[in-house]
Amino acid sequence: MLWTSKLTDAQGGQLHAAAREVLEEWADRLRREAGSGFPEKVTAFRPEMAVHGRYGLPCPTCGTPVQRIRHAENETNYCPRCQTQGKLLADRALSSLLKKDWPRTLEEMERFAARHRVNPG
Repeated sequence: MLWTSKLTDAQGGQLHAAAREVLEEWADRLRREAGSGFPEKVTAFRPEMAVHGRYGLPCPTCGTPVQRIRHAENETNYCPRCQTQGKLLADRALSSLLKKDWPRTLEEMERFAARHRVNPG
């Protein structure tokens, strides 16, 4: 994981190009789906998306359970292996409650789950 302020010019260019590519792909998909009409079913959660709305399900790239961060009514889903280099992002409510016991990495979470026989997703 890298803060955007720390990106080199080349990395910033790669991020910009990747973001444009994904946004253009989804805009084209939605235009094709709606045809000449107005989209009837508008939702942010679509089965074709890699991790959005897929908490607990396996990442389609690596199989790691998708994690989430919840704040108020908002939820962000991410793959800790593909997107944060194995680092678990702090969920404000749960990490505040667990404090030092909050697993910092995917490996810590997997070890905890193995010891306590729980599903890490």
